[in-house]
Amino acid sequence: MKLSLTLYDALTAATIPANKAKAVVNAWEADVENLASKSDLQQTETHLKASISELGSAIREQGVELRALIKEQGAELRASISGLESQNKILRWQFGLIFICVAVPILKMGFELLARSA
Repeated sequence: MKLSLTLYDALTAATIPANKAKAVVNAWEADVENLASKSDLQQTETHLKASISELGSAIREQGVELRALIKEQGAELRASISGLESQNKILRWQFGLIFICVAVPILKMGFELLARSA
């Protein structure tokens, strides 16, 4: 406000009409009101640093959680693969036994046919 009066006095002393000087001072006050002071900028900087720090902490926490989830899913995947491998072994044994059960009688019949024809 003190600067506004000083500016008004300077303008009227420079032979500018009072109504125009008042308009200039009002426009200047409106512009100055929107300007940020040094303390405003420092307060904003402090707030931004705090926000960045909080976000960094949150990201680190999420990273730890994600790593734990990935390890858990990896263990589950390994367990599933192990189960599938054991099922695969059982299937191979079953196919082997089926092959033997089918092949032995066929071979026996083949040898019997060869023995009769000889």
